[in-house]
Amino acid sequence: MQLLAAYEVDTVFGMAGTMTLELYRGIARSGMRHVQCRNEQGASLMADGYARATGKPGVCVVIGGPGVTNAATGIAQAYSDSQPMLVLSGAAPTLSQGKGWGAIHELSDQAAVTAPFTAFSAMVRHPDELPELIARAYAIFRGGRPRPVHLSLPRDVLPLPVESEWQPRRSPRLPLADPALIEEAAEVLARSKRPLILVGGGALGTGKALAEIAGWLGAPVLATNAGKGILPESHPLSLGASILMEASQQALKDADTVLLVGSEVAAGDHFLTKLEIGGDIVRIDIDPTELTSVYPAAVPVLGDARAALPALAAALSRRQAASHRSQGEQRVRDILGRNAARMTEAERRHARVWKTLRAALPADGIVMGDATQIVYTGTSAMPMEMERCWYYSGSYCALGFAVPMAIGARIGAPHRSVIAVAGDGGVMFTVNELATAAEEHVALPVVVWNNDALQAIVEGMDERQIPRIGVLPKSPDFVRLAESLGCRGVRAAGAESLAQCVREALGADRPTLIEVRQDSPWLDA
Repeated sequence: MQLLAAYEVDTVFGMAGTMTLELYRGIARSGMRHVQCRNEQGASLMADGYARATGKPGVCVVIGGPGVTNAATGIAQAYSDSQPMLVLSGAAPTLSQGKGWGAIHELSDQAAVTAPFTAFSAMVRHPDELPELIARAYAIFRGGRPRPVHLSLPRDVLPLPVESEWQPRRSPRLPLADPALIEEAAEVLARSKRPLILVGGGALGTGKALAEIAGWLGAPVLATNAGKGILPESHPLSLGASILMEASQQALKDADTVLLVGSEVAAGDHFLTKLEIGGDIVRIDIDPTELTSVYPAAVPVLGDARAALPALAAALSRRQAASHRSQGEQRVRDILGRNAARMTEAERRHARVWKTLRAALPADGIVMGDATQIVYTGTSAMPMEMERCWYYSGSYCALGFAVPMAIGARIGAPHRSVIAVAGDGGVMFTVNELATAAEEHVALPVVVWNNDALQAIVEGMDERQIPRIGVLPKSPDFVRLAESLGCRGVRAAGAESLAQCVREALGADRPTLIEVRQDSPWLDA
């Protein structure tokens, strides 16, 4: 733990157990903040939210066996969304591993359990292995596509003495793009007649260069959930994160060249098996496997987008071209107009809620959205002028992640406002973590969109003429539930009521659960 403190770790999320007691001695000695979760799934999801809000690896400490399997959902989500996370778990004694002796919390091969959804998972056999393994983890976090790392620490290894003081090791820098490929990309884009730019989470930090490139090309800019706000959505070339909407998808199909930056274009963003991209793809990505994956690149540029996009902007500026900006801005207006015209009445009701929330939140407020229909609509309906403000994990798409992720984000970035938005079904997966937030005095509005159903699944059953089985769970009294967990609980009676509830919650000394019913008359206005 003192070594992790040297890597600037200041907070860990977890739940103590008999096999991790020595780690807690280290937590006390290092002066780290420990946030006690109510379930290890909450710990991994809080660490994920902390990582997204701070840009630093989230760290969680759990017991082996059930602690690892409970935490698996949050670890797998961080893997799907390329988030840095260090998971330290206990493990059965080394001599008993793989023997089937019935050791407490035993998994026959614990490292193998998390291997499919971590950058690497290792079982530590000797203390001297740890400095190299920690350094390797940070090399992944800082020098490539960040993904979780899991280190299993057997209960008989943790108490062993360390012979020399451990020191952090220097991490590599992110790779720089090949200048020749940057020039080739600029040439292809400069010849384009109907270009379009699609950005994901790997393009964070590129807003200035992105705006220059879009303006030079006259290219509309479309974002995934992870890329939302990199280009301010008030920009006349911004399509926002409207990738779910038909006209935006058609624009991708109609483009003769697409500049795709920092995204795997996962199905969780667009709900299709595969987006149709009609033209050549100029692709910039930190992960070489993405450059030849579902959307292969005509010009594959391997490198950090934060260095590659300024280089591309400079390469384009050296070329002579007629200005297409006004045409691009007109394309954006047309596309957004067609999207607005195709909104369903349910989406319009969702949009009224988002309009109210937007007015109640500061510009840099963080929204953690759960897997629920109102959040799907919010992808395009909730305007963002800044990056790292909108989070929805559509790829792994586990229910219940919004509340613990929001807690982690608020703890990691206490100077910023954070709000969670979840459905009545999803919030019940992790509602227990509101007790954690209450103990930590976290000011957190939790908006619960209540339709007394797993609505998306209800609609899928109805479309297929399947009886509604297992999709209509009875909601609790959310106000009383919140109060029993040490939080405030209120019901929004109208748009101004909702806005006022959110403003008060942002300044409270505990979380506030705000119930908004889908059948509220004020949403018909």
